[in-house]
Amino acid sequence: MLAVVAQLGLIIYFGALIGVLTKAPWVYPYSWHPIFMGLYGFVATEGILLLQPNIKGKQKALSRTVHGSLLSLALVSAVIGFWAVYENKDRLGKVHFHTNHAYFGCAAVFVFALQVLFGLSVAYAPKALYRKIGQARITRIHRVTGYISILLVWGTLWLAVVTNWVNRNFDQEWIFYLGLGMVAVGLVGQVTPSRLYLTRKSSSVTP
Repeated sequence: MLAVVAQLGLIIYFGALIGVLTKAPWVYPYSWHPIFMGLYGFVATEGILLLQPNIKGKQKALSRTVHGSLLSLALVSAVIGFWAVYENKDRLGKVHFHTNHAYFGCAAVFVFALQVLFGLSVAYAPKALYRKIGQARITRIHRVTGYISILLVWGTLWLAVVTNWVNRNFDQEWIFYLGLGMVAVGLVGQVTPSRLYLTRKSSSVTP
């Protein structure tokens, strides 16, 4: 049920974003920024939701592969979105990184990039590289930092609602907040102490 709430929240939030994009004038390269950052947020959240249910066996292995693919796509989208706004400010001679939205955005992309690269290295690098750390500890690090990463992503998307670009082209901000709240409930509601390894388990942990 919580996963359904989160999915509906995604549809509401990004549906509203599409509405803004259809009303706003096209400005190159800036207009690529909300498009690719929106894709980044949507795909990254889907990647997290995919692994929240307790699944096992072959289905879990497939879910991990899809998870890695989705987050890699999200990272590429984030880099393009970052380039678009940076290039636009360069062209206009404006100051970079002077708003909370910009600060959160930089932190979100940086942490997300580290998270994705770490996950890919664990999945595809020689196993001996991480043997001393241990599988359980790797899983704990990756999962906890993953939740921190998605928190930064949605913090950035929340602050995006109060930007001048949204305010000029959309006057129903409550729709964004409704979607954001539903995603928060759907994501946070599925996080338990055992998922964050705050409780002891008798058996070994696998990602």
